[in-house]
Amino acid sequence: MGRDVPLGRIAGIKVNMDLSVLLVAGYLTWVLATNRLPIEAPGQTDLTYWLGGLGGALLFFVSLMVHEMGHALVARDEGIGVRGISLLLLGGVTKLESAPTNAKAELRIALVGPVATAACSVAFFAGSYALPSGGIPGLIGNLFHLLGFLNAALALFNILPAAPLDGGTVLAATVWRRTGRQTLGMQVAGWAGAAAGSALVLLGFKALRDGGSSINGFTWLLVGGFVVMSAARSLRAVPLYAAFEGATVAEAMAPRPPTVPAWTTVGAFLRALPPDTSHQAYPVLGDDGRVTGLLTASAIRSVPPEQWDLLKVADLAFPLDRITVVRVDEPLLPAVQKVDGGDVRDGLVVGADGTIVGTIDAAALFRALERRKALEQAPIA
Repeated sequence: MGRDVPLGRIAGIKVNMDLSVLLVAGYLTWVLATNRLPIEAPGQTDLTYWLGGLGGALLFFVSLMVHEMGHALVARDEGIGVRGISLLLLGGVTKLESAPTNAKAELRIALVGPVATAACSVAFFAGSYALPSGGIPGLIGNLFHLLGFLNAALALFNILPAAPLDGGTVLAATVWRRTGRQTLGMQVAGWAGAAAGSALVLLGFKALRDGGSSINGFTWLLVGGFVVMSAARSLRAVPLYAAFEGATVAEAMAPRPPTVPAWTTVGAFLRALPPDTSHQAYPVLGDDGRVTGLLTASAIRSVPPEQWDLLKVADLAFPLDRITVVRVDEPLLPAVQKVDGGDVRDGLVVGADGTIVGTIDAAALFRALERRKALEQAPIA
C-alpha cells in the first residue's frame, strides 16, 4: 500500500489507486486525443479531443471499478470482509479479509467480475448507438463505442480458465465443487495460467520478430509475464492449503484462556497468572461478567514493568469492536487470515452457543502443522 493514493469509500469500501494508474491514464488520454478521436470524429478542436481523451480514460477506470465492486459486494454478501479495492497498472484487485470457505462462494465472487464488465460493455454500446452522429455527440458516441469494445475484450479475456484471471478462479472453484478438493482446483487453474501466460509471451516475441506493432508485442509480453508470475505464485500456495485441508479452528486455538477482570491492575493479573501458561491473549470481563475486550501479551510487553501496578486492564485491553471473532468449527486457514488481517493479531474463538472457548493468532498455523506432523510420526499401537 506504500504507493496507494486513497480515493474515498464506495458503499463503505475503501478505494485506493496505485500511482502507476496515472501512467496508464495519461497514455490512454494521449492515444485518444491525438490518434483515435481525430480520426473517428474529425473537425473538432484540439481542446475538445484532449477533454474527450481525459473523459475516456476516466470512464475506463470507472468500468474497472465496477468490476472490482462486483467482487467486493458479492464477497460481503457471502460474509467475507473486504479490506479495500486498489486500482493497479493492469486492472484492479479486491482485498478480502480471508479466502472463501466453500466452492460456491468462490464461484459467485469470481463470476460477478466478468459479468459486471460485460454489463459495462453493453451500456457503452447502447450509449454509442443512442447518440446521433456528427459534432460533439458523435465524438462521445465514438468514445462510448471504443469503451464498449474494450470492456467486451476485457470480459472475454478475464473469463479465460487460467489463474490469476477470474476464469481461472471459476475453473478452480468448479474442480473444487466437483471433487471436494480445493488444492486440486488450485493446481489445475495454476498450470492453466502458466500455459496461457507462456503462450502470450510467445505471441509477444512473435509480434516483435515479425515486425508487427511494437506496442502490441510489448503489451503481450507484459500481460503474459504477469500471468505466468501470478500463476506461479498460486502454485506455490498449494502446499500450504494442502497442509491445512480439512483443519478447523478447534485444532489450533488456545483453549480455555484465563480471563481477567477489567478493574484489576495489569500487575495483579500477571502475579495471579500461572507461571507455566502458554496463552498469549486473555478475555477481559466487565462488571456483569461479559467479555468486553482482549488483553494481549504483546500489549503488556509494550508497557514498562514499573507501570504494570499503576495501569488497569481496561486501559490496556483492546475493545471488542477491534477484535476478530471466529467460530470453533470454521476452516482454519481462512480464519487465521481474518485474524492476521485485523487491527489486533489475536482473535477470540466462540463455540456453537456463542461463549468464548479459546483464542487464536497467526502462530496457530504453525502449532496445527506441528501437531499434524507429530500425529503422522507417532507409532501405530
